[in-house]
Amino acid sequence: MRDVLISCGQHFLDRKLMLMNLLSLEKISRIKVVRCVLSLFLVLCLSTLSLAQTNNGGNNTGGNNQNNNQQNAGGITIDADGVIAAPFRITQNNKQLNQRRLQALAAQSLPGDVNQKSEFRKISLVQLEKVCQEFKEKNQPLPPEVQYLAGLWRIEYLFVDREKNDLIIAGPAEGFAANAQNRVVGVETGRPPIRLDDLVVAFQSQDRGLITGCSFDAKPQNLARMNEYIRRTNSASSAATAATRFKTMAQIIGMQDVSVTGVPAGSHYARILVEADYMLKRISIGLEPSGIREIKSHLATLRGGGNSTQRWWFTPLYDAFTTTAARDAFQLSGQRLQMMSQEEFVNTAGQRTDAAQTRLSTTKYAQQFTKHFAKLADQHPTFAELQSITDLTVLAALIRKENLDQQVGWEHRFFSTESDYLVPVGNIPKQVPTAMNYKKAGRLMICLVGGGVTVNARAVVNQTEFVTSRDNSLDEKKTSVLERGQDQTVRWWWD
Repeated sequence: MRDVLISCGQHFLDRKLMLMNLLSLEKISRIKVVRCVLSLFLVLCLSTLSLAQTNNGGNNTGGNNQNNNQQNAGGITIDADGVIAAPFRITQNNKQLNQRRLQALAAQSLPGDVNQKSEFRKISLVQLEKVCQEFKEKNQPLPPEVQYLAGLWRIEYLFVDREKNDLIIAGPAEGFAANAQNRVVGVETGRPPIRLDDLVVAFQSQDRGLITGCSFDAKPQNLARMNEYIRRTNSASSAATAATRFKTMAQIIGMQDVSVTGVPAGSHYARILVEADYMLKRISIGLEPSGIREIKSHLATLRGGGNSTQRWWFTPLYDAFTTTAARDAFQLSGQRLQMMSQEEFVNTAGQRTDAAQTRLSTTKYAQQFTKHFAKLADQHPTFAELQSITDLTVLAALIRKENLDQQVGWEHRFFSTESDYLVPVGNIPKQVPTAMNYKKAGRLMICLVGGGVTVNARAVVNQTEFVTSRDNSLDEKKTSVLERGQDQTVRWWWD
């Protein structure tokens, strides 16, 4: 008989996904006993975030009036004590019926021009801020088209208008409405539009040069207690006994701490960080289908051998930034995010250290997840919004690095001053219970704990290559954007 070997790890600030390997169970006695095969997953079970906001009316540009309608808006829920609860449930409804419903709702709530699909919608950041300030001065709530940036769902370009003192972002856009899960999505693509609140949070974080992210951390003392429990109960056993032991281990690990860095913990931006981390875990352990055939659970890639902990986390991933010789236009490209992996070991005190090597199955799974992340984002609104907040944060860092705001004389005081633009906040995520799920899968027994997201936008813009456009296409696009008609000079968005 072999002893059951296990190690457990926690997840920290750079958002690590922890995984414990348990070697195979041998025969449990001399009697003829059929060897049971079991894989058991121990994971943080999060659910749907509820943004229970205070209605401050015009004091926060009226954003809360709209957001109060998005309780339990598909994702995770957080109660008044900050405990994350209730599982994800993605309702698979008829696509055509859903689209017709969204189109009808969008037609009722949006101006006709906003409700049109556009491959190249432009938004003046300077004029957008002025519009928000005007609504606040009138003590009026912001309309949906302002809260959701005229339906823009990806930032692909940034243009500098030095003549008219403006910064303009551009990308694809469409009409939008709340879906069956009460999540605001595009009527055709199903991707959530970019939120004004997230833009403001991104600018405020980069004004301070902060790294944004979230962390789920098992308490070291609980990990130490679990290691001691394993030491005392590491004799070979039946599958049923092993399952009972894992349930006990989940109870020993108990509540895991949730922390958010760089942004207000109750903001929508923070919610997306936490939600994406949760979805990463759910998909990785097979509790949530990826929705695409290229990505299966990490379980499918694992083989026996070794006693270690894996952590996985998201970081930004961009192709080279294309710019002009005058550096007055920038094109963002690439899939925006990648999954990173690293193996760790956990000692008897519950402390972690990096392993010298990371096994191939862990690296390959991270590479597969990265390779198909763009497709995952098309399938899961949570990952699409993670792309969006990454874009916004990198955009803010790029503007700071190139001093573009100073070049056009834009101080963005209204967006940067928290007392002027009060970002709507909900319940702050603080803890998540450790939960377990098990199933048969070969002779391997596994335990997963943790996950994460890290957005170091300043490092992205400092380390990503800037390439000058070899043809005139970017210059021509910039010229077409800056040559607005006289009737468009005061608009904050246009096609």
